Amino acid sequence: MVTDGKLAADYDKFGIALLDTRQDDLVNSVYSSVDEAVGRELNRLYVEEGVIPTCKPGCAYCCGQHILTNIAEAQALVHYIKHEFSQDQIEDLRIRTQQWHEWDETRPGRHYATHIDNQFECSSYHYCPMLIEGKCSAYSMRPLICRTHFVCSNPPACRPFYDPESIEDDPVALASVIVATNPFSVRIRDSIENTGFNFCGSIMLLPHWLAIGMNWDFAIP
Repeated sequence: MVTDGKLAADYDKFGIALLDTRQDDLVNSVYSSVDEAVGRELNRLYVEEGVIPTCKPGCAYCCGQHILTNIAEAQALVHYIKHEFSQDQIEDLRIRTQQWHEWDETRPGRHYATHIDNQFECSSYHYCPMLIEGKCSAYSMRPLICRTHFVCSNPPACRPFYDPESIEDDPVALASVIVATNPFSVRIRDSIENTGFNFCGSIMLLPHWLAIGMNWDFAIP
């Protein structure tokens, strides 16, 4: 996983050639196949094992976790935002993304930022910038890591570790959903690597990719 921001410098070099319209079409095709596979597996779990996900509309604790995505999915999301969001929506997203970056710099292990006295005072910054009032503002283009994440445990267990109301229990993820969708999701990995680019080297946190793809001035240098 890239953590030093090197991809920001390489973005123009790799992004345009790698992520043309055909790449967007591939991502959308994979998403469609993955959604169908998720539906089949959830139905199988219910019929054969009596397992029902505890994930419900409006439950967005997982959106406070670190959401990793690759360059293909990130660029498809950026294209969606540029075509579907209004200018006001884009500006609001820019503000939320910048706030997330400011919070991220105050986490333990990061350098101290004097303009934020308590990281919990800006709890809204902790969640994915795409989240608005408990709902994903780009739900149809949410990354694979979001599309395949289901749990059958107590929802508060999904709260991020920095949330004061988090509980010690670990969430119980439905791993079989990921297994069932893997044959489709690997198509994105293979497509990226067929360009000669390192798939693992293209993975970053979603808010970092948003800043880079939207060319905002607070993107990783």
